Amino acid sequence: MVELDVLGLSHILTVILSISSIILIPKYLKDTSFKVKNSFKYLIIFLLLINQIMDFYREGIAIGRWQEGLPLHLCDFSTMAIILYFLTKKRDFFVFAFFFGIAGGGMSILTPDTVYGFPYIGYIQSQIGHTMILMGVTYAMIIDKQRPYLIDVPKALFYASVLLLFTYFMNYILGTNYWFLAEKPIGDNITSFMRPEPFHIIDLYIAAIVICYAIYLPYYLRDRSRG
Repeated sequence: MVELDVLGLSHILTVILSISSIILIPKYLKDTSFKVKNSFKYLIIFLLLINQIMDFYREGIAIGRWQEGLPLHLCDFSTMAIILYFLTKKRDFFVFAFFFGIAGGGMSILTPDTVYGFPYIGYIQSQIGHTMILMGVTYAMIIDKQRPYLIDVPKALFYASVLLLFTYFMNYILGTNYWFLAEKPIGDNITSFMRPEPFHIIDLYIAAIVICYAIYLPYYLRDRSRG
């Protein structure tokens, strides 16, 4: 297996393919029939669930520690949020998936939590899984006309804070490292520039606040320009 190089050609091409799919496929679906849109929505749900099952096997069962494969990472919660949004149309689920799907899923596409790159199955699965999270978000934005508002930023951060405390408690019980609260993730990623454990969590939380407001900034500027 070839070690992951975030500046390598195969990874750059994969990122371009992922981002293009996230944007262009929902745009293409915009002018299709309700049946086609609905079928694609359930395809996203199906692929997200398959990804969760594969995660449970690859990260838990295959290494003999089922505790490591539970859906307790931030991107797992984003996955659940976008699925629940599709099934219920409740806006709060979209809000969480929007901010943390883009922040967490986007970061995972750019800097996957894997030692090896293409064609390692864990790398391919990670890219497809996180692409589906973001495609669910863009589907909601383009097809369902959903969008965030400024008040949604602290709301999303509040939900994340509650889930962070829950995840910390689960880590304590299970002896795991969900949300990388105990140790930084492997590979090249944003935590490489942060303080050593456990202080990296403070840095990550600050980064999450900055990133959430940065994600909302284009909407803020557009709303202001329209006066």
